Amino acid sequence: MSTSTSADNTDPADAAAHLEAGRLGRTALVSLSLSAFYPAVSLALVPFLVFTTVGVTAWQSSLLATLAVVCIGRAVIAFARRYVATGSLYSYIAEVFGPWARYLTGAALLGGYITVVTGAVAFVGVFVGSFLYSRGLTTALQFGPQAVIFAITLAGAAAIALRGLGTSVRIAVVLAVLALPLVVVITVASAHHTGLDLAHQFVVADFGLSHTMQGIAVGAALLIGFESCAVLATETRDPLRNVPVAVMAAPVVLGGLLPIVTILQVPGLAAASDQLAAGMSAPAALAIQSGLGTSVATATDLVLAVASFASVIGFVNYAARFALALAEDGLLPDVIARVHPRYHSPYVAIGALSVAGFAMVSGLVFWTGDIVSAYTPIATLIVYLWVLPYVLIAAGAIVLSVRAREFRPGLWIAAAIGGAAMAWSYLNGLINPPAPPAGSMAWVAVVVIAALVVVFTANQRWRTRQSQHEVTDRTTSPSEEDQPA
Repeated sequence: MSTSTSADNTDPADAAAHLEAGRLGRTALVSLSLSAFYPAVSLALVPFLVFTTVGVTAWQSSLLATLAVVCIGRAVIAFARRYVATGSLYSYIAEVFGPWARYLTGAALLGGYITVVTGAVAFVGVFVGSFLYSRGLTTALQFGPQAVIFAITLAGAAAIALRGLGTSVRIAVVLAVLALPLVVVITVASAHHTGLDLAHQFVVADFGLSHTMQGIAVGAALLIGFESCAVLATETRDPLRNVPVAVMAAPVVLGGLLPIVTILQVPGLAAASDQLAAGMSAPAALAIQSGLGTSVATATDLVLAVASFASVIGFVNYAARFALALAEDGLLPDVIARVHPRYHSPYVAIGALSVAGFAMVSGLVFWTGDIVSAYTPIATLIVYLWVLPYVLIAAGAIVLSVRAREFRPGLWIAAAIGGAAMAWSYLNGLINPPAPPAGSMAWVAVVVIAALVVVFTANQRWRTRQSQHEVTDRTTSPSEEDQPA
């Protein structure tokens, strides 16, 4: 079953263009799903991000973030096993709730996908900037050089995404795999050099609910959107079997590693505080303080920049196909739904999202002053934008099983835990906001969703009026027999 509909006003020149059905097998889909979540980058940066938020007990937030995302995954695959759709959560929620949920979910996810592309590009900027900084370019983390890095990154990712899924999968997977061994070596070397310091990491008295919840929001940022591969359902072979496997790949495989890596890296991060304060990236700082040397640190920045580029490729593909689904349903202009006749890729959506991502990441760097300061609000906004869809999909999974008269207590408990954890991560951001500018992202998320709902409503009303005018013109125009000779 497909919940997508065709655009009413398809350009005749694009009538033969379409997404290729059954293009991806399970291995390719799972590989793209994992590589899009920059496994090497996640293992390199999640411990640092959570550590700077929570402190030495960061592993707790990493573990709870993983569990929350896995619980949401159980809810998502309850739909993925029943429906084949190009809109992911947006399409799934439409099967259970009314139009209000479809509008809100579509708005939250569109804003979220733009922000995720922004975050992936920001990662490239962090690592390339760190490399250039170590080579003497002291302004490398600031707006000017970063804007050039962003433009090159997005232009390259868009060009690859335009060539189609086959090219995207091959390049993204190769780039992601190349970076893993170096991150593993740095993590093990750091743990060996500093020890694990378990006496401090496992002190229960240091557990604080508000800081832990803030850590969950930051730690979950690199797992948020794990279900994005579901937008490729119509382009996947046997999607009712393969999409659920790919959906759970990131939270189970990657998420399961994050608490372990956090325990291994936290003592080294504490010891490398001076390097981190100077603007050095976390893996490069770990490499230096563990005795691996500046050459390894420099190589680490370049390798992780390449791995981050793989993520940009993956999410540009996901985001473009999601935007295409919205356009086909009348929530975005028809032009967004155009598909390239040769490469079978949504080329207009790819270009539009790349421009939006560039504008957002450049604006945040200009506002905050440097890319390191800009990333924390980006990561926080990603989580806040996805809270609403995740809460709705958790509730929807329960409603779906009840309507089908299925007794599934495991699903109900997982959905309730996942939905509650995501909702509380947002509420905690209001009650105990993180340091500025990340503290304002809870309200920015609301504004973004509201603005996009207005855009959707206006576009759909405009299309309805256009259709009515066309019908009126056809019914009121005189026939050839009535025309004067």
